[in-house]
Amino acid sequence: MLTLVTSNPAKYAPFTRQLERLRLQLEPPPGPLPEIQTFSFSEALAAKARAAAELFDRPVLVDDAGLVLEAYQPFPGPLTSAVLHGLGPAGLQRLLAGLTPNATMECHIGCWLAGTLRSWSGQSRGRLDFSRLATHQSLPLTDLFVPDGAADNGQLSHRAQALTALETGLFEVHLETTTPNEKPSCSRSPAGQCAFCVELEDEFNTVFSELMGKRLRSRVVYEDEHFVVMPPLGEFMEGGLLLLSRKHILSFAHLPAPLLEHLERLMRAIGHVLIQRYGVPPLFFEHGPAPEWSKGGCCVDHAHINIFPAAVRLHPHLAERMSFPLPSLAGLARLQRSEFGYLFIQENDGSRRVYDGHLVPTQLVRRIVTSAIGCPERWHWHDFPGQDQLLATYNALKGQIRL
Repeated sequence: MLTLVTSNPAKYAPFTRQLERLRLQLEPPPGPLPEIQTFSFSEALAAKARAAAELFDRPVLVDDAGLVLEAYQPFPGPLTSAVLHGLGPAGLQRLLAGLTPNATMECHIGCWLAGTLRSWSGQSRGRLDFSRLATHQSLPLTDLFVPDGAADNGQLSHRAQALTALETGLFEVHLETTTPNEKPSCSRSPAGQCAFCVELEDEFNTVFSELMGKRLRSRVVYEDEHFVVMPPLGEFMEGGLLLLSRKHILSFAHLPAPLLEHLERLMRAIGHVLIQRYGVPPLFFEHGPAPEWSKGGCCVDHAHINIFPAAVRLHPHLAERMSFPLPSLAGLARLQRSEFGYLFIQENDGSRRVYDGHLVPTQLVRRIVTSAIGCPERWHWHDFPGQDQLLATYNALKGQIRL
């Protein structure tokens, strides 16, 4: 988990569930952090983030929040606490006498990473309402600030926006700050540990042979030196395929870089065939498991991408997870360091995104797709082995995929 350093954890109390989902833990600073004299949030945040990284001996998140008065912008900014301590709310009222009370509450979250500041911010525009001082001569800033067009506390609004902005890049920060005990690796498992390896080695007693018996000797519809394509067990619709690496690797994040272009061409070829046959650009998805150094077990998983010609939009079902776009398959290599695994999704429109794999329910994407196409009872292959659909897919696609 990443650490968010704060000496006042109470200000994040309304966001407990969000912090848990983002795998952020709150910790007080082990020593004083610098509060430099500047009107620039960026400068103040960089100094604090760099100092915190040195104190914790690793990158951590820090925050800085404050008020910017429209009449005096960028004042007081990072100096808000000092100004309020010196002037008090009544002094702030005198400072603004005859001037606009409009102001902005800002929250900035940053991390000192690889020698540079990464930062995310949120703002809430509003005004200071000094009429409340008539009954209370000393009020916290959050009680004086009234956000525009909202009844929510202004402090929560700008902090909520900063956390939302942080979420867009947090998965990548998790990846960059992961420090495994040893280099992630995945060597081939003994065949007896992997059902795919057993089947690809043409062993007689396999899960596939037990399921299909004499109906089909081999389900491979395409193969080359590096990849194999075949319909899956539990085929819930005709046209579903598995794209496997021939060599036993943990996930496609471990695929050697020279094979990425080969994989790209094969995925395009499969997509072309499925569009011609079923009229739908297929979904591609992989659930990359946690690396060996994280899960503590030996490598028994075999890299495979699921492919289905189903017109289903997956992102709305996964949007709550941390994610980032994946312009190229080359970006998968970074996910070797994903402590909780990942979900790689290519939507019907060809867009690609990677989602955090933390606590992914079993067969999550199959559940989404089967429910969307009207056969939710088929989501688990144990309950719906799909022999007829598998055979129909094999007969339709055998020899059709060509590079």
